[in-house]
Amino acid sequence: MIKYIITFVTFMVALSTTAQENKHKFGEASLEEISMKAYPKDSSADAVVLYDYGETNFRYTNNNIFIVLKQHKKVKILKKSALDRASSSVLLYKVGNNEERVFDIKGFTYNLIDGKVVKDKLSKDMIFKEKSSDNYTNHKFTLPNVKEGSVIEYSYEIETPMTLSHNPKMWIFQNDIPVVWSEYRIDIPNIFYYTMLMSGYLPLAINEKKPINIRFAGSDMPGVSYRFVVENGAAFKDEPYITTALDYVSKIDFELASIDWTGVLTKNFSLDYASMNKTLLVDYNLEEQLRKTNFLKNIAKEIKAKNADTLSQWRAAKNYVFSNIKWDGKSSIYSTGLKKVFDKKEGDAGDINLLLTALLREMGYDANPLILSTRSNGYINETYALLKKFNYLVAYMNYYGKDIFLDATDEFADVGVVPTRCLNKKGWLVHPTEARFVSLIPKEQDREYKKAEFVLNEEGELSGKMSFSYAGYGAIRAKSDLKETGQEKYLEKVKKDNPSWSISKVQYSNTEPNNRAMEAAFELNINEHVTKAGNVLYLKPILSNDYAENPFKASERSFPVDFGCSLDETYMANFEIPEGYKVIEAPKSASITLPSDGGRFSYMVRVDGRKINVVSKIQLKKPIYYAEEYLFLKEFFDKIIEKNQEQVVIKKEN
Repeated sequence: MIKYIITFVTFMVALSTTAQENKHKFGEASLEEISMKAYPKDSSADAVVLYDYGETNFRYTNNNIFIVLKQHKKVKILKKSALDRASSSVLLYKVGNNEERVFDIKGFTYNLIDGKVVKDKLSKDMIFKEKSSDNYTNHKFTLPNVKEGSVIEYSYEIETPMTLSHNPKMWIFQNDIPVVWSEYRIDIPNIFYYTMLMSGYLPLAINEKKPINIRFAGSDMPGVSYRFVVENGAAFKDEPYITTALDYVSKIDFELASIDWTGVLTKNFSLDYASMNKTLLVDYNLEEQLRKTNFLKNIAKEIKAKNADTLSQWRAAKNYVFSNIKWDGKSSIYSTGLKKVFDKKEGDAGDINLLLTALLREMGYDANPLILSTRSNGYINETYALLKKFNYLVAYMNYYGKDIFLDATDEFADVGVVPTRCLNKKGWLVHPTEARFVSLIPKEQDREYKKAEFVLNEEGELSGKMSFSYAGYGAIRAKSDLKETGQEKYLEKVKKDNPSWSISKVQYSNTEPNNRAMEAAFELNINEHVTKAGNVLYLKPILSNDYAENPFKASERSFPVDFGCSLDETYMANFEIPEGYKVIEAPKSASITLPSDGGRFSYMVRVDGRKINVVSKIQLKKPIYYAEEYLFLKEFFDKIIEKNQEQVVIKKEN
């Protein structure tokens, strides 16, 4: 029985299994390729990948198993804006003496000079090795003599020991420029059982699978050969409000589920979530570490003695860990040792939040680790357990049926709220008997309230006060920004975002960690939101530049719009116009609702003598809007921008 799983997610469809050959011989470029002036299928492209070929094999040498990737890539430079594509790099991973290695980096640049193809070779002195971090090195190279019209190609081989990584490298078929041909092949001996996940929005032109004999460990053994091709792949256009591009580009990824090598090694890894859960509890020692918490006993007693109610105790535990253990900015789903972290007073997110989990347990609460994938790391697959897709850990409790999250890396995220970076659909509760998925879709909103009180003079100048109130995720963001930048730079940003404001005084309140809204109050003059023409004043009553243009510019979209959380914004302004003036025209009220009550925008202007009152309210009631809802969302923002530009016409009476 051939032991492999392939799952096709989000419209990946195998269109054909008839093998079409498109083999490019390294060291050659055709006259047609070099003469190309533009890519017919995308005239806006400044470059195009002509050929991207990857081949993965398994090698057994000196009692070690290696996963070997060979890659050959050819790119046409169409415009000067793409000249930086002449530079590339190979990132290699290392832990101790266990490291990836790269071999045989080579490349050529092809130019058409006086009707002849001239080839320049990548020399060894053009390849540089530099240390990126303790665990990564970069082999960088720049192909020579690259100009507008050049064709460049390069190839290399990466050898990864399975003791460092069990999994073949992800193959990405799609790029930020068009790809004419992307082909990936992999030959896998039957002793390895891999989960293979294919995802994205481009169809496969070729999808082949056939049994073969593979030379491995000195003998022939049965295996399977796979071949996947995407032809004429469109460029991936980055859009606003997505998690990470890797969630949407067409790609194939791998995770080792088990090894069944008779007489040598038999081991299960993460075939399913139950197996993954066991791996975390046993192999990663999560449960054992959470039992060895005696060093936290006195701290737990002191917190409980000083805080009578449950919520205060939880906050005190979180604040203790935040104040005493410095976050190094890194993420993980485990800890190398909680006592070591406690003594060192520094650790990554896994260290810190597992320590918080241990402290809560020592206080008598049933706290457990919950692992997740951050937004920048991408979605997790709920069908197949890929442990490597999880990169973050928070403390979790189920208290009388309510999900309670705690994260001691974030000073301003209150009890029950995960940081914005963690808002990524679901996490996995690591538990000996009650392991399960837990929703990360927040009940808390991003709330913002703006209030303006202004007096308008006959010269068209506005003077008055503007106050901002940030609550929910808005408060977390605003408080974090204020602390990180300081009051002076925070004010500079407000001025930069609103260049017509002349701010004379500012006051902040509720800036400390709590669940209250942060307030920012400004005294200011504004002279660019009113136009004077003779005895007529034209007032734009929406004074901020938050919605100067629509963030959604594409005519269509294939993937969701992910805001992370729902949104509620209210703007209220009162204006007093000069004596002797009268409002002769005001914007009409408007209301637009998204389908299925997904959101609402309302706008209203009321006039009472010399008083003008404006209320604008924007509600996005869902964190995620799917591709089918995109055009409605685009129209929704078009309406907001349209109303924001409308004016109140004020005329001096005779």
